[in-house]
Amino acid sequence: RAVNAASGRHIHLIGEGWNFGEVKDGARFVQASQAGLPGSGIASFSDRGRDAARGGGCCDNAQQTQRQQGWLNGLFFDPQPGSTATRQDLLRTADLVRVGLAGTLASYRLQTHDGHTRRLDQIDYAGQPAGFASQPGEVVNYVENHDNQTLFDIHALKLPRHTSSEDRARVQVLGLALTSFSQGIAYFHAGIEALRSKSGDRNSFDSGDWFNRLDWRFEDNHWGTGLPPQEGNADFWPLLKPLLADPALKPTPVQIRFTRDAFLDLLKIRASSTLWRLPTAQAVSERLTLLNTGQDQIPTLMAGHLQGRGWPGAGFAEVLYFINSDVKAARLTLPSLQGRPFVLHPVHRSPTAADTRAATQANWDASTGTVQLPPRTAVVYVLP
Repeated sequence: RAVNAASGRHIHLIGEGWNFGEVKDGARFVQASQAGLPGSGIASFSDRGRDAARGGGCCDNAQQTQRQQGWLNGLFFDPQPGSTATRQDLLRTADLVRVGLAGTLASYRLQTHDGHTRRLDQIDYAGQPAGFASQPGEVVNYVENHDNQTLFDIHALKLPRHTSSEDRARVQVLGLALTSFSQGIAYFHAGIEALRSKSGDRNSFDSGDWFNRLDWRFEDNHWGTGLPPQEGNADFWPLLKPLLADPALKPTPVQIRFTRDAFLDLLKIRASSTLWRLPTAQAVSERLTLLNTGQDQIPTLMAGHLQGRGWPGAGFAEVLYFINSDVKAARLTLPSLQGRPFVLHPVHRSPTAADTRAATQANWDASTGTVQLPPRTAVVYVLP
């Protein structure tokens, strides 16, 4: 309140909000953690959607990191050799991805993979409520930050080795789409649109320019420029050595610039409608419907519908979005939307669109309410 009064306008305050160490669970004082911040107007970073998308958690060792895939990089549907992941693991993870899309709002109701409808604070995340925010402005959505491996580097460890550089770029774009399409504050780490690599460095605060540099020519992402510093990374060296030496994993300038341009398109889509930035939990509950949920869902496919009628700045009467993380195309029928003449978002229809799959391979059949989606692609349809 003091900051807002001093500035004369609303200022977003954000913090990490982690619940760990000697102050965990308010052991020493009332902690400014995720659980303690609702109602304050201060936003904290959400590890719910982040971990579901990436796989595993922030503090995994080398073996855990490689073994625990996420929704973006192949959990169950494109497994690492020796993986024991099950379809149930993928279904539970898909629910947590949807928690992120709904702004991690405690009060938002979601049909989970077992067919029950629950508030997000009734869904489990590592022994904590998955939903913790009271309003969308109290959550920061992201898939990469200065801590932990960059998204490109985590995918180098988690995606099957045979994954092409082209598909690695596409998976990066899907991570950016998750953040772009989520309610709440969208947070993008510098260089994520350039497939930023720190050659696997988990914590580069003291690693110097060699591991932190960015190439604003968009020609090099600096993957494979050496093993990261021993401190904090030595456990990963045996895994990283062969990967860093593999030229097939290093993206070309074409792939780097594709990622950049696809990201800019996502920003244009997000900026085209205030529906991506609904200001209250009530507005999110009333205007966002997450589709393809429950027991019969396609767990590799995120689908959401935004109702724009009567909303200032909506730009469209309705918005329908999809993110297909699978290595194969998806087909989904939505009876509740049968007869709606959705068209591709103007950004997808533009001759300068970076990802041409949306325009050439996606299809909405209004007569049956069926959408056909290409693999590893994010697609947005609208009703003008």
